[in-house]
Amino acid sequence: MDRLRQLKVVVAVEEEGSLVAAGRKLNLSLPSISRILGELEQSLGVVLFERSARRCRATEAGRVLVHRARHLLADYDEILQVVGGRWNEPQGQIRMTAPLTFGRMHVLPAVCHFLKEHPLIDVGLELSDGIIDLQAEDFDLGVRIGPVDAPSLIAKRIGYVHWWALASPSYLSRHGVPQEPNDLSRHHWIQHSSLRSPGPLSLHGSSPRVLDMRLIVNDATSALEAARVDLGITSALSYQAAEDVAEGKLVRVLVDFEPEPLPVSLVYPETRRTVQRLRRLVDFLTKELRKVL
Repeated sequence: MDRLRQLKVVVAVEEEGSLVAAGRKLNLSLPSISRILGELEQSLGVVLFERSARRCRATEAGRVLVHRARHLLADYDEILQVVGGRWNEPQGQIRMTAPLTFGRMHVLPAVCHFLKEHPLIDVGLELSDGIIDLQAEDFDLGVRIGPVDAPSLIAKRIGYVHWWALASPSYLSRHGVPQEPNDLSRHHWIQHSSLRSPGPLSLHGSSPRVLDMRLIVNDATSALEAARVDLGITSALSYQAAEDVAEGKLVRVLVDFEPEPLPVSLVYPETRRTVQRLRRLVDFLTKELRKVL
């Protein structure tokens, strides 16, 4: 019984969503895929996929097996590379995640550059402002903004970003420039929830008790757009607003009261630290992202 072949089938069925598509990917007939999967389920004594006419959905046991199988197959490929003397040519897939805006602006261009230099490596990049459990969601690498408190993860700090309070020159000319956080009670505030925005109450020094929340949105891009059209004051991370500040569209205020800077780290599970293709990407991203932090 070819266990590696069985694991490849399981991973393919999960990724493709059906037996037919998995067979197409592996160049196997539908009867062959069904037989291989059935033999594995029988030997394990569990059902790995709930099958319908068009779709296959992994059971809890199936998800656990797929998670483990992906890493096992990747490690197997690297073992063959070492034995075959091709250690300098890492290959395989890396699944990674990064914050939405930072990912679009800086991580994606760096990853594209990396892929051009490493034609045998593939990257699956998911951009999200949510905190993703790398191991539970089967990710190899993550870019984190903020503290990393997970003993099972290795965190490589690559820089810092800062929270800025910002408003348009036109808004400030009409409403005045706040000199301390208490002054915000006389201003319009634009609040957003992405990346746990601290808002005005996290500024150093005294904070206003009453705020005029003119607009609440769920992402920094929208908040910055509202600030550019003179609606009020908002907060954003330095990389999100750097271009607006450089072009004079927005002005930093309350600079002396800004919160502590946030660390930016590359994080990956302890179990993946020896994977050559991951080490290559971590080293590359460290060098490239430090240029913009």
